[in-house]
Amino acid sequence: MADPIDVASKPIDIVLADDHAMVRTGLRMLLEAEPDFRIVGEAGDVEAAVEQARAHQPRILLLDVNMKGEPSLPAIPTILEASSETAIVVLTMQDDPDYARWALTAGASGYVLKEAAEAELVEAVRAAARGRTYLNPALGAQLARKAPEPIQHTDAARAELGVGSTFAGHRIDAIAGSGGMGTVFRATDLTLDRPVALKVIAPDVARDPVFRKRFERECRAAALIDHPNVVPVYHAGEDRGMLYLTMRYVEGTDLRSLLREEGALEPGRALMLVDQIAQALDAAHEHGLVHRDVKPANVLIGIRGGREHAFLTDFGVTKERMAPSDLTRTGFAMGTADYIAPEQAKGAEVDARADVYALGCVLFQTLSGSVPYDRDSDVDKMWAHVHEPPPALQDVRPELPDALDDVLARALAKDPDARQQSAGRLAAEALAALRGDR
Repeated sequence: MADPIDVASKPIDIVLADDHAMVRTGLRMLLEAEPDFRIVGEAGDVEAAVEQARAHQPRILLLDVNMKGEPSLPAIPTILEASSETAIVVLTMQDDPDYARWALTAGASGYVLKEAAEAELVEAVRAAARGRTYLNPALGAQLARKAPEPIQHTDAARAELGVGSTFAGHRIDAIAGSGGMGTVFRATDLTLDRPVALKVIAPDVARDPVFRKRFERECRAAALIDHPNVVPVYHAGEDRGMLYLTMRYVEGTDLRSLLREEGALEPGRALMLVDQIAQALDAAHEHGLVHRDVKPANVLIGIRGGREHAFLTDFGVTKERMAPSDLTRTGFAMGTADYIAPEQAKGAEVDARADVYALGCVLFQTLSGSVPYDRDSDVDKMWAHVHEPPPALQDVRPELPDALDDVLARALAKDPDARQQSAGRLAAEALAALRGDR
């Protein structure tokens, strides 16, 4: 066996296993700031984590507890069997000491809370690379005082949610989408006999007490927004140990699908949709909410009165401006790399002007057919948002008014103070530029 000092002097190869690409990007940026840390692979689920461990034989594998698919903690022995020299550091929002006990008993060498990652993760990786064990100090104190309790999984209950089954008074009619945070179903409210979108949160995520507080708070906040361009929230609750919420079901498509099918939109149509999104954002901002993930996939498009009607949805990463920091700060940017504001990419505090920036990115894409910074990786995209000047719309749509470039340059300014100070103002300036009023 190599001497611990020799091991520590070598580059520390690391595999990142987390099902959120933006979290992996944040982790990469944090860890690669250390000269001897080297990210050699990434995985979005347990199966891929095992494959990456076997392929790279890394010194460290960072493992998220709440990935989609196979549960993470029971897979720790399988990962260690695939790479016997690897030390596993669990990175999670789960602050229950029984989870830490389970992880360490299964063979993990470290257990770090995401909210403390900036301060503790580097130390945990170095400790694990030296053959030591690292545990968040406060959690360690709880672990010493608390007798172990069995951890109950509700994966079986989630597996029962098939088409035709009932859940919380709803019949599930189809799967509309799924991800690491949960699954969205098209369902029927059996009491009111109306179609709804039913979002069921993944059980492993829902067990996290911090997430539960955010979920409850954000559902209440989203329900306050009464606006024709915001998807209304009907109800939120818990059934069979699973959190859920129901929203209006919008028959139609979304802006991402529309852009994939048609490419750049006719300018008048593009601005009509962006104006509606801007109105929804202004309504949210009036209630003290920042959406933080404005993007085409979160814009649903239905038909009302014979014309396209845009709905802003998925306030799942919204943030109340005055919310307690322990419910919102994780040390990593939230959002999507193609539309993320510079200050958000840097992990700084954000306000409504981050949504203005993201809306500017959406406006650019609807008019040009591509995102402002089309790069190969999330890291490169985030770098571009922070450092590179915005591209010129005239380069791809020279027939459009020059004034639209001026509007977009303001919206995509690196300094929030230099942007339009509201989403509605951005839309109004863009409409005026298109009409030739600027």
